Amino acid sequence: MEIKRAFVLLLLLVLTGGMRAQSFTEQDFSLDVVNAERHDSMRIAGTLTMPDGVEGQVPAVILITGSGAQNRDEELMGHKPFKVIAEYLSARGYAVLRCDDRGVGESTGDMAHATTLDFAQDVEYQLDYLLMKPELFDPRRIFLFGHSEGATVAAIVASRRKEVAGVAMLGGSGVDGRTVLMQQNEAAFRLRGLADSLVERRLACMRDLFAVCDTLFLGQGVDTVKTLNMAFRPLFKQHAAGLTKEQKQQCGLTNTECYGWALAMATPWMRTFLTLNPADYIAKMQCPLLAIGGEKDCQVLAEANLSAIKRVCKKNRVKCSIVQLKDINHLGQVCQTGAVEEYATLGQAPDNRVLESLANWLDSLNNQPHPTTR
Repeated sequence: MEIKRAFVLLLLLVLTGGMRAQSFTEQDFSLDVVNAERHDSMRIAGTLTMPDGVEGQVPAVILITGSGAQNRDEELMGHKPFKVIAEYLSARGYAVLRCDDRGVGESTGDMAHATTLDFAQDVEYQLDYLLMKPELFDPRRIFLFGHSEGATVAAIVASRRKEVAGVAMLGGSGVDGRTVLMQQNEAAFRLRGLADSLVERRLACMRDLFAVCDTLFLGQGVDTVKTLNMAFRPLFKQHAAGLTKEQKQQCGLTNTECYGWALAMATPWMRTFLTLNPADYIAKMQCPLLAIGGEKDCQVLAEANLSAIKRVCKKNRVKCSIVQLKDINHLGQVCQTGAVEEYATLGQAPDNRVLESLANWLDSLNNQPHPTTR
């Protein structure tokens, strides 16, 4: 089975103009960590792929998942993007570590109350593990790859850990969370063919919703959801005035949608996400950055976010490579429209163009020949 997999990857790299492939092995990974400040502990579990027969220290890449409870493969709608990336990079000589999110799969820990900042701490634990194994991993060549929210996590870690040799992002944002949500909602509803007037009602309601949240002192739990729902109901009623039942459903101005927003806004993750701005962390990075965006990404709009990333990098003299790929969606797939509903019907996630952009950038930072085999 291993021989067959190595052959397939070799053929893939030859066909795409890549470097020669080498075999690799997969091994289970687990790390028990203790947070002294919180007096709690957790286990981080995942998979480590190691290239076979490499002499000397191996460059390593930590993969960081996007938002939501994700397993180590970032499995979604029949796709396993992180498994694809890990195998592709290990066939080019990189060790790749990918882990289940806290509270997912074989990892323990509290996901319900975790924020992006907590996820950054989890990645730092993984980074520390690799640094403690200099006989296996080259401490000068440890890279982070983040997808979607994982891109922000990667920037946070790199902003405070000089050991990071480089950060690569796919579908990463360059603006704060509430701006991302506004952009995302506008793109999604326009893609559905919604009338401009209905799109504007939706966006106006979201702006008012965020403003109300800014004025509330929010705790956690059922009472918070009730408080938010009561505060949001007049807003939804106001912006839905004069609309038919069908129109309300089309632009998401229903009581059900209102309660959904209350549930989301009651979580520590959402409240952190809304105000967190990746640009603040990118500005402090001392390592190179690769930002890959898909032209048809409807979740994190490429043009707006890549432009923001480019501006902050230029202002703060962060070495940055920007790659915008045509007909690519948020999962890195070749697509027709970019709509989320389309993901399950499409081919490989991510596409070979994404893989090549990532691998070529990593190779360029190594500043030495590709690792040789025995």
